[in-house]
Amino acid sequence: MAMSMLVSRDAALIETVLAAAAATQVGVVVARDTETLRRNWAGAPVVLVGADMAATVVGLGLPVRRGIHLCGPDAAALLAWSVPLDAPVMVLPDQTGFVSSLLVGRDELGTGGAALLRLVGGSGGVGATTLACGLAQRGHRQGLQVALVELDPCGGGVDLVFGAEQAKGWRWPDLASATGHIGDLRGQLPNVSGVDLVSTGRSRTSRDQPSRAVVGLPRVEAVQAVLASLGRSHDLVVLDAGAYPDPGLGARTAQTLLVVAAEVKAVVAARSKVAAQTLDDAMAVVRTGPGRRLDAALVGETIGLPILGVVPHDGSLPQALESGTPPGLGGSRFAKACDRLLDGLLGDEVAGS
Repeated sequence: MAMSMLVSRDAALIETVLAAAAATQVGVVVARDTETLRRNWAGAPVVLVGADMAATVVGLGLPVRRGIHLCGPDAAALLAWSVPLDAPVMVLPDQTGFVSSLLVGRDELGTGGAALLRLVGGSGGVGATTLACGLAQRGHRQGLQVALVELDPCGGGVDLVFGAEQAKGWRWPDLASATGHIGDLRGQLPNVSGVDLVSTGRSRTSRDQPSRAVVGLPRVEAVQAVLASLGRSHDLVVLDAGAYPDPGLGARTAQTLLVVAAEVKAVVAARSKVAAQTLDDAMAVVRTGPGRRLDAALVGETIGLPILGVVPHDGSLPQALESGTPPGLGGSRFAKACDRLLDGLLGDEVAGS
């Protein structure tokens, strides 16, 4: 059976990886030179590349392959090589436990017990992003470990709503090359008001490090890897799906919420979206307010979906959004509506938190 390979000359890194390998009784070849590297490149089931030799691996022009993971103690140095190597990163020794999982072949771990909510706008301008942010904020307020994931190709929405434009942490440009199993993302993501954010905001640039900005949507493989990681470490993952197609959730069970405005044109658009995107298993959330006065039951009957609840107009919400105050704080009408929705979806989990 072929052995996995570690490409590094870093003594501390080698010791960490070999200790993890010994604990799982898995053999690892240590490649300190290009000859050993080339000989084992194609056949090794897993290749761990230390940050100290990442430039060497890139410069050799080796055949493209899967199963590569960058590892080392410095997250910034690892991220600098993540895109060129098309590889996720593991910060060691902090994430040593994940090395063991990789070496024994469990690189596609499940999502744990996290509840996954996927919010889709039935039409433009219905506030699906705002509702996703509110549900995430209220989930945290009710004692849950919450992550909010943005998949809007226009980008920046979640950062703006949470006032997180300057918050430090990884965003989709930093995670775009993730595949398979990645480590615990807590502490690496922007965290505002207790909610971990995966936004489409662009990475900062510096004189020494080029921008890793990604145009458009993250790859399906990256979405799967990030959702799997968040599902292991969080209780609730809220997905602001925007116009993103089904991200291939596979065995990950997601509850889709279709956000519909209670007015004629929006309901007609939502009915078309249900048919076009096969959203028959979704539940509808009806937004009411000025110009949005259709009966919620009629909305549900027209689009053919059960109604989870109604979110009424809240006059304080526009000011909060303008100031970058996360929606769902305090005892506003909007916050109470989000609480009711969460209770209907996660009653047992929230009660036991």
